[in-house]
Amino acid sequence: MQIFQFSRQGEIPTRLDHVDHVPEEGFVWLEFTRDECADWASWANRLLGVKINEEHVSDGNNENHPSYSDGTEDYDMLVFQALTPVDSASEHLIAPKSAAFFIFERLLISVRSAQNASFDAVKRKFCETRLRFPSTPFGLVHVVLDTMVERYMSITGELEDRLERITDELIDPKSPFHDWQHLLGYRKQAHKLELMCGKNIDALDTWRREMRSEITENQRIRLNDLREHLQRVSMHADSVQRDIEIAVQLHFSSVANHTNRVVQSLTVLSAIFFPLTLITGIYGMNFENMPELKWKYGYFMVLGLLA
Repeated sequence: MQIFQFSRQGEIPTRLDHVDHVPEEGFVWLEFTRDECADWASWANRLLGVKINEEHVSDGNNENHPSYSDGTEDYDMLVFQALTPVDSASEHLIAPKSAAFFIFERLLISVRSAQNASFDAVKRKFCETRLRFPSTPFGLVHVVLDTMVERYMSITGELEDRLERITDELIDPKSPFHDWQHLLGYRKQAHKLELMCGKNIDALDTWRREMRSEITENQRIRLNDLREHLQRVSMHADSVQRDIEIAVQLHFSSVANHTNRVVQSLTVLSAIFFPLTLITGIYGMNFENMPELKWKYGYFMVLGLLA
């Protein structure tokens, strides 16, 4: 568990060891990981006297929960699926883990998987940058979500690079292609990424419609920006799937063309040797009355005819 206090003026956030109440200005961020703190939901009752819905607590503890938005009259809840870092040598690039945000007026509670590196990246930005810091829980949620979406965009680039290497081998008819399982696996991952983007977009749209307070123009612009980034990633994922299908079609077209050339060569050879085979077949028959068999120059005549 980590505690940060943000001021209304957008100053550098303060790291706290403990908190007993929320400030009159600014807000407090309670940042939990699921495997370190099981009683994270009780903090809302301690600081604000508000009990988080039990179903929402269950959703927050589920690291595989799909993206969605809900809330009560006291808080907004947003579940957003993020991509966790994977080994560069791993074949599976899409490893989603959900993060849950409980957004109060002056309190933000986030619950995430320990593998979700976007939160650590945001905290590093707080230490390294001098830019204006968020002064509302909504602003902080936007910063975290924007970092998560950046991870989406980097994954699409890595996926395209890997597929480009496979495609180069795929369209070479002289190189036997044996990575069909990997190729189909990458296509499934691209499809999974596209579905995740769609669910995240739906969650953002629901959050915007059902937000407790009226959304401001600045907030609307930020949500639209996130939505456009997710749509761009979804389009990239869809493009990757189409590229795979086109590459497979080119592969089979190239193989078919190579096979046609081989068949054409065999047809030419067959056309040449068919009459020769016919002649030798005739004189290979074991009939008793074949005058050429006893002719002195019969053998040489047939060789000349074959030539």
